[in-house]
Amino acid sequence: MQTDLVLEHRDAQRRIVIDTKFTKILHSGWHWDATLKSPYIYQIYAYLRSQEGQGDPLADQAEGWLLHPSIGRSIDEFVEVQGHSLRFVTVDLAVPQVKQFRTQLLGLLGFEPPVT
Repeated sequence: MQTDLVLEHRDAQRRIVIDTKFTKILHSGWHWDATLKSPYIYQIYAYLRSQEGQGDPLADQAEGWLLHPSIGRSIDEFVEVQGHSLRFVTVDLAVPQVKQFRTQLLGLLGFEPPVT
């Protein structure tokens, strides 16, 4: 399995495995009007679990993100599963300036953008 992006901050002991999808994050389910696509959930979960136990402590506690584009809608959901945080998040492609897009991404990571 190969992911789209891996962000790592060794001092903070944090690794984020990001898989991007260029589809809608939600779809109609059996019991709900809107639900996350379960194959994507299984994909990121399987990747995280397959990396465990190989002597890399960052892999043992890595976070998994599914990052989707959106237009005018913001979704940010997470669940903790067997020591891994799985996050399902969108970035709004309709923002009028690149600076706002960058601010969105930095905010997801918990960073404040530099003041310019």
